[in-house]
Amino acid sequence: MSSSHRLAVVALTTLLAACQREAAHRPPSPGPSAVTAPADGRVEVRVDDQGYHPATIRAAAGRSLTLVFRRADALNCGEKVKFPSMGNLERDLPVGQAVEVAVIVPASGELAFTCGMGMYRGSVVAQ
Repeated sequence: MSSSHRLAVVALTTLLAACQREAAHRPPSPGPSAVTAPADGRVEVRVDDQGYHPATIRAAAGRSLTLVFRRADALNCGEKVKFPSMGNLERDLPVGQAVEVAVIVPASGELAFTCGMGMYRGSVVAQ
C-alpha cells in the first residue's frame, strides 16, 4: 500500500471515530413534529439545527397558550423567534434558556412563527 493510501485510510478511520464519538454524545431525538396542546396550555418547543420540535401545535380556537422555546445550542439559526401576524413580535432565544411567549390560537387557520431568517418554520393550528 502506498503512503498516500495509508494516509487516506488513517484520515478515514479518524473521521469515522470522530463521527461515532459525536453520535454517542448527541442529545436524544427532539420529539414529535406535531402535538396537541396539553390541558395546562404550556408547550415546550426545542430549537436545534433541524428547526422547531414540535413544529406544529394543535389547540382549540381562541385558547391561550404559552409556548416555551428552548434553544439547544449556538450551532443553529434559532437565535430569534418571530410571529409575523402578531405585529412582527420577536424574542431573542439565548442558548439553554427558557423563553415564554403567550399566544392566542386563531379562530381558524394557523399562527405562524419563524426564526429570524425565516428558515425554520412552525405554527399553532386551530382545531
